Amino acid sequence: MKRGLIWTGWIAIALLATYLRMQNLGTPPVHFDEATGARLLGKQLEGEQPRFDASHFHGPWLRKSAVPIARFRSENDWKSLSVETLRLNTVIAGLLLCFTPLLWRKEIGMPGTMAASALLATSPLIVYYNRMFIHESWIALFGMLACASVFRYLQKPSSSMGILGGISIGLMFATKETFAISILSWGFAAATLLWLDKKPSNKHGIQSYLKSFAWLGFAAVITSAYFYTEGFSHPTGYLDAFRTFLSYETTPGHEKPFLYYAYNLLWPKFRLGHWWSESMIALMALAALGFTRGNGRPSAAIVFVALSALAHFLIYSIIRYKTPWLVLLPWAHLCLLAGMAFDHWKTTARITRIALSILLMLTLLWQSRQSTFACGRFANDIRNPYAYVPTSGDTVRLASWLNELNAMHSLSTAAVIGSEYWPLPWYLRSLDEVGYCPEPKEAFRDYSIVFAMPEQVGRASDLLENTHVPLPRGLRNNVSLMVYLRNDIWEQWNGEPIK
Repeated sequence: MKRGLIWTGWIAIALLATYLRMQNLGTPPVHFDEATGARLLGKQLEGEQPRFDASHFHGPWLRKSAVPIARFRSENDWKSLSVETLRLNTVIAGLLLCFTPLLWRKEIGMPGTMAASALLATSPLIVYYNRMFIHESWIALFGMLACASVFRYLQKPSSSMGILGGISIGLMFATKETFAISILSWGFAAATLLWLDKKPSNKHGIQSYLKSFAWLGFAAVITSAYFYTEGFSHPTGYLDAFRTFLSYETTPGHEKPFLYYAYNLLWPKFRLGHWWSESMIALMALAALGFTRGNGRPSAAIVFVALSALAHFLIYSIIRYKTPWLVLLPWAHLCLLAGMAFDHWKTTARITRIALSILLMLTLLWQSRQSTFACGRFANDIRNPYAYVPTSGDTVRLASWLNELNAMHSLSTAAVIGSEYWPLPWYLRSLDEVGYCPEPKEAFRDYSIVFAMPEQVGRASDLLENTHVPLPRGLRNNVSLMVYLRNDIWEQWNGEPIK
């Protein structure tokens, strides 16, 4: 490919990836998981070290990587944080993810590299969740860096490659405990690749592999330990990181069938006047297995990436706890594999090149359109296949209403009754003090405003029947919220006495 054409292609990919991730970035309501992560970030900004909870929290990398962005934007506490600041963090991870195929340029050539990058740049699944302040965008980035390092380690073991791979894996661990699934998947792919190799055993020598692996393990431990121990100042934090695998508690309601991910990503669905599917990526991945040949058999890179993707999807499909964002890293593997269909571009038959080019262009157009719909006016619509347990628009409007109320009549006391109330705290930040209690208290009769979760609405209504006006609202998809506004404030707001 000519240099000018190559630069034009990369610039186009960068611009498209940026546009899809940045358009209306602050418009969709803050998700449950975003709000919990934002609270931890707020504590960090205020000088408090959030205590790692092995039962409920993921790794510290997400909040730590967001601190410099918040400081740069002069947002130094919980109340001053903005949605854009939170999401810029993962947008950066997503943009970097789009260029990880460059690590495979020697194996798949420039056409395959650019194709894989373009697919990553436009994939609706990846674009949608790159715009959310959750851990998966970072684990996808570090996972793709680690994947390339592990493959290079297999091909030519060296201390430098072991260290690079170890740092990437260590950052994965510092991001989220699901890195263990990737280790299993790459281990399976590596073992299979070595078994298929006709003369693998002594090509580099067992000592070379062991030495490189030792450096990999050392770098992974040091990197992950640095973050979990707050710079080695709290050694027990690293023990808590490993306790996660034994004590992490998943919330109920996320149990899904084995084929959940296949249906979500591949099966065409007509919703909101639009067809949703990313099946063309899978089609190109299959083409990679059929078209790309090296020495009469699939290249080692294709075998490794294909087996890694397969193992990832099998493990995630077997686990009953499922959410769409969990498969960002496996899907990134599949996008890379799809790009590998363009390997040995110059030696491929002309009819094949034409067919692949048409398929790629149609895929990029279709995916870009889906991404625009998914992240635009339908970003928070439950019919959007990527909108998982979205926050109700009522919650966003509630925040504006509270600001108006607070300006008219200071809401000096507020309380939230019940559990599973996130992302409500994010939208109550304008209130000076909010108490969170599992059950109603007599003192709440005098509170300016009270919020009750569904399981406590009955008891809260009995307690506040004569002192507050109940106002039903929505919190999340299929989760309601009852707001109780004290009578005198309601009369001042409404302009009429309560009869």
